[in-house]
Amino acid sequence: MDTFTETTRKEEAPLLDLQHVEISYNRIPVVHDMSLKMKPGEILGIVGESGSGKSTVIKAAMGLLGKNGAVTRGDIYYKGFNVLDAKGEELRRMRGPQMGMIFQNTGASLCPIRNIEEQLYESVLQHEEVSRQEIRDRALDLFDKMKLKDGARILKSYPFELSGGMNQRVGIMMAMVLKPKLLFADEPTSALDVTVQAQVVREMVHMRELFGTGIAIVTHNIGVVEYMADKVAVMYQGNLVEYGTVKDVIYNPQEAYTKKLIGSVLRINRG
Repeated sequence: MDTFTETTRKEEAPLLDLQHVEISYNRIPVVHDMSLKMKPGEILGIVGESGSGKSTVIKAAMGLLGKNGAVTRGDIYYKGFNVLDAKGEELRRMRGPQMGMIFQNTGASLCPIRNIEEQLYESVLQHEEVSRQEIRDRALDLFDKMKLKDGARILKSYPFELSGGMNQRVGIMMAMVLKPKLLFADEPTSALDVTVQAQVVREMVHMRELFGTGIAIVTHNIGVVEYMADKVAVMYQGNLVEYGTVKDVIYNPQEAYTKKLIGSVLRINRG
C-alpha cells in the first residue's frame, strides 16, 4: 500500500493544509509565506487582483506549476499527505479521483478535434476500469443534476460548437465525474456574462451539496465568494493579507485592500 493511501485514512486531517508556502518562478518568489486550511466539504474563496498569486497557489497544490515553477519553502498537505512528495504515478492517481480542477476557459483546454464524449472517456479510463456506457451514464446524470436536459447532444459536440458557458459546465461535469474530494476552480466565471456566471456558480455549490466536495475557487470577484464560500483568503502581491470567515472578511474587513475589493462586486441572490 502506497504512502498516500495509508495517510489519507486519517479522517481528522484537514482536506487541504498549506503551511508557510513560498512559490517561485525561475527562482524568484511570487507567493510568500502562505498558510491556510480547508475542512472537508468547505468552500474557500481566494480573491485578489491579477498577478496577486492566487492561481499560482492552486496550481502548486495540483502539481501544475510547470518546469519553471516550484514550491521553494513550506508544505502542502492533502488529507495529511504532503503532495510535494508525490511523483509520477502517485501524482497522477491524485489528480482526478482525489483533486479535480476547472480551468478559466474549459473550451480552450479541450482538444478541438475530438468531441466531449471521447475526451471524457479518455480522462476517466486513466483512473478506472469501467465501461464506456457507465461513464456516459455518469455524465448524463451529472448534466441532469445541473438541469441540462440535452446531455446526449452535448457529449457528441465539439468544444467549438458549445458556448463559453456550456463549456464551463462541461468542465464541471468532467471534473466531478470521478467525485473528487477537493475541486479547484481557477477563475471559472471570469469570461462569462453575468447570467451565466450565476448558473455556473450555483452548479458548483450544488456539487458540494450532492457529494460533499470541498471547493477552492480563485476569483477577482468578491461577490461570487460572498455567495458561495465559507472562508475567504485575500491576496495582494503574493501575500495573504486577510483570511477568515465570510462574515469576518466580507462584512468586517480589517485591511484597506480588502475594503477596496468590496467596492464593486457581483451580487447573486440565493434561491
